[in-house]
Amino acid sequence: MNKIIAETVFSDQQQEELRTEVRRIMEAEGLSQAAASKDANVAYATFSAWLGAKYTGDNNRVAAEVKRWLGAISERKRTVATIVTSPGFQMTPTAAEFISAFQYAQIAVDFTVIVGGPGVGKTSALKQYLATTPNVWMVTMEPTTAKPSAMLQEICAVMDITEKSATKLSRAIGKYVAGKNGLLAIDEGQHLTSEALEQLRSIHDRYQVGIVICGNETIISRLEGQKATFAQLYSRVGVRIKRPKPRQGDICALIQAWGITDDEEIRLLKVIAKKPGALRSLDKCLRLASTLAGGGGEPRSPKHIKAAWERLAPESLSDAA
Repeated sequence: MNKIIAETVFSDQQQEELRTEVRRIMEAEGLSQAAASKDANVAYATFSAWLGAKYTGDNNRVAAEVKRWLGAISERKRTVATIVTSPGFQMTPTAAEFISAFQYAQIAVDFTVIVGGPGVGKTSALKQYLATTPNVWMVTMEPTTAKPSAMLQEICAVMDITEKSATKLSRAIGKYVAGKNGLLAIDEGQHLTSEALEQLRSIHDRYQVGIVICGNETIISRLEGQKATFAQLYSRVGVRIKRPKPRQGDICALIQAWGITDDEEIRLLKVIAKKPGALRSLDKCLRLASTLAGGGGEPRSPKHIKAAWERLAPESLSDAA
């Protein structure tokens, strides 16, 4: 334990004041004693006894830990208050294109592939569609779910399907989606093997559910490079959208959503949006720039955007200076 904390001495009155403050925080934050003790890093039994003024051990030690915890809570709130939030989902031209493709895949029971570079808005469009449309199941893939069995298990988890037999996973999914006119939306689909993609084709064919796969260009290259081997899958793909970079309209829509009118700020942000990360990088940079400005009691300016970008990326904005 920190030596300073260990040597801190609290009077009975200070101990009681700390207990009062802890109870106030617990009520305001909706924290149970168990949750509060965990956050304070004090054993539950010790915390509970101390809070009830019944602890027979070193009360000074516990009070010091609690005081440090209360200080950390105050600091977290101060930091959170300075962090500027994003304007949220924007219906950019590309987002509208993606959502239209999702709608078609669901209504027409089609197999759709959407390929986009990082930050063009694939995931945010999927989340928006998920939030506004019934019977949509969004499943995010990763390297550990690349193969058919792991992929099916992940889909079952999202659909809250309990099925222990690996050979019955596909059938369980089919039974779940039957008659719901739904859409199975796969994000980060580039992680899937060709066999996993073929398994999705089988689910689409057998159970008549719309499927959309979003990811990077390796999805299309895999399909186009193996037309002979996976002819059935390749022929099932109805809508193909390739959007490697954001449109100018996408960039302008996000800048406008942030309420930015300064010409120099707009120029810098357009440069950032054309770098790796695209709209995501633009949004993150603006959040940090606005937070830096607010923390310094200043209105956001180009200098804050440049300072934020220096913290976020190794690539210089000197070409935009």
